[in-house]
Amino acid sequence: MLHRQLARPYHAGMRLASLLLRLSSVVFAVTGLAYLFVPGLALSVVGIPSAQTSDFLLRTEGVALLCGAGVLWAASDARPTGMRLALVSLAVYYVLGSAVDLAAFAQGVVGPASVPSAVVRIVLGGACILTAARLTREAAVA
Repeated sequence: MLHRQLARPYHAGMRLASLLLRLSSVVFAVTGLAYLFVPGLALSVVGIPSAQTSDFLLRTEGVALLCGAGVLWAASDARPTGMRLALVSLAVYYVLGSAVDLAAFAQGVVGPASVPSAVVRIVLGGACILTAARLTREAAVA
């Protein structure tokens, strides 16, 4: 940590960005493991019955989420430009994924449990965008 502070300034925005990226990394890893090892249970949370095809698709997404968790963890210690890219990408993932979930809820595909999750992810997406903007401001001042 001391080496990092000597090598480059570590502003409050970078600490917040690192926190968001690491928190998201943990959430991606836990979700990825659930999708990979207990897809039927993960589907039942939102009211979707388990089937071979849906379990296969969820396991595939679980692998992607586990890999994404590693990338997000690595990005949490990147330079501001790398952190900004990761935060904006994460915001797009959170907001678009939530839009898909809300559309599925509106069409009766998933149950009401998907709504609170979508709201939380939209808030997280907004926090990622605001933090990316803060990193831009801090970089301009430094």
